[in-house]
Amino acid sequence: MSLNRKDFVSIREFEGGLAHDRFLRNAIQLRVKALKDLTPDEAKVVAMAIGGRLVDFKIDDATAWAIAVTPLPGFHIVYCMQKYSPEFEDTIEVLFSRKALEFGIPAEDASEWAILYMNAMIYAIRRVLKKDVERISQYL
Repeated sequence: MSLNRKDFVSIREFEGGLAHDRFLRNAIQLRVKALKDLTPDEAKVVAMAIGGRLVDFKIDDATAWAIAVTPLPGFHIVYCMQKYSPEFEDTIEVLFSRKALEFGIPAEDASEWAILYMNAMIYAIRRVLKKDVERISQYL
């Protein structure tokens, strides 16, 4: 899959997206701690474990790695680990394929998919990489 930044949008572009932007950002920040120390090689293993792939995709120079998943044909979600520390907090930017807007997927569903896949990444870190990170229940 070839990825081009112009083919992706934030949750704010979806129907009801402005209301779900804060919800998604809060959910992401709760999960960053478990994901932020993954190396690109570990991110590749995690991506494969959840049916995704490590992709060559950068938002800017702070992008450490990017994982893409495809919940539905033509609907891609890309997670970009943004390493801004020590100046700012590290974060994960979540982008969605612009084509998903044509499907009429509401922001509520898109944000839920994004969170579920992040939870799956944390499960993979615990089960596949055998790293001791907080359980998913810590984030709920």
